[in-house]
Amino acid sequence: MSDSSVTTTPTTPRNRRIAAGAGLLALLLGTSVGVKAMVGGSDDTASCPDPANVQVAVAPEIYPVVAQQASALEKNPALCADYTVTRSAGQSVDKAIKQGSSDVPDVWIPDSSIWVDDVDAKLGKGWATNSGSIASSPIVVGVPKAQEGVTGFDKTATWADFLTADKLPVSVQALDSSSSALVAMGIANRSATDHGDRTDLLRSIVRLSRSTLQPDVLASFAVQDAEVARAYPLSEAQLMAFNKSNPTRQLHALVPQEGAPQLDYPFVRPVKGRSAPDAVIQALLTALRGADTKSALSTAGLRVPGGAAPAGSPLPTDLKTVKPLTATENVSAVKSWADLAKDARMLVLIDVSGSMSAEVKPGQSRIQLLSGTAKLALDALPPTTQIGAWAFSTNLDGKGKDYLEMAPDIAPIGFTAKGKAHKKELLTKLDQLPGLVAKNGDTGLYDSIWAAYQSATKSYQPDYVNSIVIMTDGKNDDPGGGLSLQQLLANLKGAYKADKPIKIVAISMGEDTDPAAMKQIATTTDGLSYVTKTPDEIATVFIDAFLHRS
Repeated sequence: MSDSSVTTTPTTPRNRRIAAGAGLLALLLGTSVGVKAMVGGSDDTASCPDPANVQVAVAPEIYPVVAQQASALEKNPALCADYTVTRSAGQSVDKAIKQGSSDVPDVWIPDSSIWVDDVDAKLGKGWATNSGSIASSPIVVGVPKAQEGVTGFDKTATWADFLTADKLPVSVQALDSSSSALVAMGIANRSATDHGDRTDLLRSIVRLSRSTLQPDVLASFAVQDAEVARAYPLSEAQLMAFNKSNPTRQLHALVPQEGAPQLDYPFVRPVKGRSAPDAVIQALLTALRGADTKSALSTAGLRVPGGAAPAGSPLPTDLKTVKPLTATENVSAVKSWADLAKDARMLVLIDVSGSMSAEVKPGQSRIQLLSGTAKLALDALPPTTQIGAWAFSTNLDGKGKDYLEMAPDIAPIGFTAKGKAHKKELLTKLDQLPGLVAKNGDTGLYDSIWAAYQSATKSYQPDYVNSIVIMTDGKNDDPGGGLSLQQLLANLKGAYKADKPIKIVAISMGEDTDPAAMKQIATTTDGLSYVTKTPDEIATVFIDAFLHRS
């Protein structure tokens, strides 16, 4: 067997068939090494003329152990099987299975049940047989030597404290290498019980999800000085491997208050695999639960079910472990990460009816306050956030239309639109809002919402979280007629698509709004509804809406 991108197995018809299958699976699943990894077998075609081919996708760190056992099984002519073992990130296989790929592996061993639960949520539990964990590895925080003594952490620190820390430079591993970031976030979410803590956590996840690093990069940083070194969640097996390679610059294992969660390596057989016989799959499972495999797993720094910590582990013998995440928590972690890692694409509707001229602070009208808040938000949001802006009232164009497309291009605020700095364009438009309020129009709310929703639907972009943010201080008041609430709700219900969601975020300002109606409008699109009672809440709510958009 070769562990490189080029196999040295003799070229026979049988090997060519195996290699082709391995290459196809690698291409489909996006393996972590980018190429197929093949287990070679016997060429005794007389005793085994038509071997059963078994495609096995495994987490990269467990690959050597699984490949070794598969290779041993291939030497059994009575079994007559060829195992193609491929390094595959859990995220890649999860995506392939959910998309209905025609080349799903016969056996899948991801590093975490998070991915199994995520597929369950999409396809139902009948899509696979889960035989349980074959190994595990606790997740802790690896603190580089250069960062020790400046962390400010002790036994009372939680996972949320760690992920939201200001004093300690923190990074997480990319999901195509490890699920440790998702597991850590799921546990942190448990301890972030109040709104402020949860908002801080989401703000951190937005940052962390955009700056993930490969384990080898994090390891190279960890041996450098305090300006470069970064703490990060990693498994016990990774910690042991790092410390073995860096005896003078070892990582210190920090275990947050809740304890250490686990990577659990479940053995999963998808129903729609390549239809390998039960006997050859069961043979692999039996081998992976045998004494030889348990010894190999322990040597690799992994724990076996019911077994002790691997020899040489730096973790305490009385290590506190965390109650595993529930299926609901796992699915939520995957979805939240995916949504927060995506940039937001927002069309903002701003009320410029006459009531927005009301004074809310000495010398400051509601529209001036809102304009100033929006400017602050433009500085706080990631530069890749896409924003467009409409104003609404009644008869804004002099021809009966209730809305004005002030910045119709929904474009990144940190880049350009039509050769012009988009953020600068938005700031200029915000300065024009008081002039529109001076027209003293009414609140043509429902027609404007529906027009904006149709526009956002036409320009929908799947790689973003698409939303419409409405900011109003009133309730629908359109002397020209227009849509009723029930008509608007019916329109939105018919237009909303769960697979292409555009969510409405409704922000009602002051005492003269219709919160019940706005909540109905938002709920129809699986969106959010806020009511601000004081001017100072507006900025907080706008950022909160961005963070909680998933």
